[in-house]
Parts: sequence; C-alpha cells; structure tokens
Amino acid sequence: MKCSSFALFSTATLLAGCISLSVPGGFSPVQGPLSQQSQIPTYTAKMSGLLSGTISVILANGEVCQGPWAFMSKTIPDNTSNSNAASPVPRDLAADWDLVYGPGFYTAHVVGNRLYARATLTGNAGTIMYVELSNESNTRGNTKGVAQDEHGNVFKVSVYN
Repeated sequence: MKCSSFALFSTATLLAGCISLSVPGGFSPVQGPLSQQSQIPTYTAKMSGLLSGTISVILANGEVCQGPWAFMSKTIPDNTSNSNAASPVPRDLAADWDLVYGPGFYTAHVVGNRLYARATLTGNAGTIMYVELSNESNTRGNTKGVAQDEHGNVFKVSVYN
C-alpha cells in the first residue's frame, strides 16, 4: 500500500502534540571560564519533543536552565532585536559551530539544513543559554549542537539518541 509523504507528515504533525520523545544529552564547555577549570564539568541535559519541544540543563550550582526549542526555516533569521519579543533574541552561533566542529563546519553542514533548531534557555537564577542543534542526515545519533551563555562560555552539545 502506498502512502503519500503529505499524509505521513500530516499524521506526524497531528500526533506530535500527543507523543513526547525524550532523549538525554550533555553540555560540555570548550571555551570560556568553565573550560579553564581543573575538572571541566559536563552538564546533564534532557531534550523532549518531536517537531518542537523543550530542553532543560542542570548546571553545577543546581540552577536549571530550560526553554522551548523549535525547527527554524531554511532562511536563518537575522539577529536584530525586537522590543516586543517575549524572550531574548537568539545570538549568531556560526563561529561557535566552527570552533567546536572545525573551520567551515557551519557553512558546509548547518546553513540550509532543514533539521536545524534553536532554543533560548532561561535559568531559575538568571543564566541565559543560546542553543542550536542540527541533524544534517536525519539519522539517529547524528544530532550535533552548540550553546553559548552570557558568561562567555561556549559548549559542545551532545544528544544521546
């Protein structure tokens, strides 16, 4: 029996509100004050959702940073501020992708990717983290990401799916 792509996508979209996938992850500092510590911490993360969802990260001091993630369109929006925005405007993390995964990675593997997501996480003690995730091949175990906080730390984001 043949099933159209539209029918499959429509069904997945309708079920997305009913299905909540949850995968563990980690945030590992690669640049900034946290990466200079004698024992570099890795923060436990949990990512949930199917076509959108939430990310939560527990920092060393017990602060919980959380927020929604969502897929972005192929055209990455500019980072101009919007005074009516409910949450902080995402930062441009292109340089962070290249820092974590190698020169040119952002242009070669992230730009134009349809499986590209962003999140702004807010901590219960005021920390803000900007997160980007990408899964270029749409295969399990291939999700990569980066994050940046307002304290000058850059993180490699690992998703254990």
